[in-house]
Amino acid sequence: MGQRKKVTIIIAVIVGAIMLSAGAAVLSRYIERRSEERLIYYNGIQYRYRDDISTFLVIGIDDNDNEEESSLGEYYRNTSQSDFLLLVVFDESAHSYRIIQINRDTMADIHVYDRLGDYAGDELAQIALSHTYGFGAEDSCENTVYAVSHLLYDAKIDNYMSITTDVVPVLNDLAGGVDVLVEDDFEGVDDTLVMGQTVHLEGQHALVYIRARRAMADDSNEARMRRQNTYLLALREALMNEFIEDPSFAVSAYSAVMDHTVTDVDFDDIPGLAYKLATYEFEGVVGIEGESVAEERYAAFYPDESALQELIISTFYEPEE
Repeated sequence: MGQRKKVTIIIAVIVGAIMLSAGAAVLSRYIERRSEERLIYYNGIQYRYRDDISTFLVIGIDDNDNEEESSLGEYYRNTSQSDFLLLVVFDESAHSYRIIQINRDTMADIHVYDRLGDYAGDELAQIALSHTYGFGAEDSCENTVYAVSHLLYDAKIDNYMSITTDVVPVLNDLAGGVDVLVEDDFEGVDDTLVMGQTVHLEGQHALVYIRARRAMADDSNEARMRRQNTYLLALREALMNEFIEDPSFAVSAYSAVMDHTVTDVDFDDIPGLAYKLATYEFEGVVGIEGESVAEERYAAFYPDESALQELIISTFYEPEE
């Protein structure tokens, strides 16, 4: 896959005896299915894809004008990119969940279409660009779902929701504001966000906090992701407190932002999703290890394949008994 580091990968679907080199780490981006069971070998151990895992992909869109279908009509493209990608992974047996944070600059295979909407193959590109193929609604979200799933060795993604960044101040204020420790230098960007101080974010300040990048002293996406992670944890706690106090809060909060979302989740399922987020044990946010490289025209993040495989195994698989 382009410049991405390769590891020897072998697919093993158990039909009969399969011989493997001792200790070989094997995992395939195209894990075959037999009777809906996905079996692999990894470091000499056979694993089964867990059936008690459910997933929910949150797609943060950085262009507020393109979440509705494009008026271009004949052009199967839009200008919206995925500013942040969060995959919520629920362990339904343990009643817990973790969030996998995906760098928008991650180099991944994305579906590419011509201007008439005909599939033109896959291309190695920043995963953020997967959303630009389509009219900006369900089709663009499905392109992003494919890219994320493929990046994560075909992990199943059950549902998705895209949100435009202008919903952040709305959710922030519905939660009563969010307290964060400012660990970046915002001088010249927003002088009210003083490095080293804990601030109470309200309104547009919340959006500035998570979105600022280009004018920052550290303008790397990794720095912004750390900041988004800090904010996400604080916002999650504030929202969950509101929900626990009043379960109807989930419906009212979603109603306040639904015009800025695209999702395949039924409205009636929102309270159940909120209940799991509020009551399941939260295991934290997990990033993908890798290396950022300054390409000629853009920043590129290349995942460490060995570390990524370990993350996939620990999250989605269990040893076959």
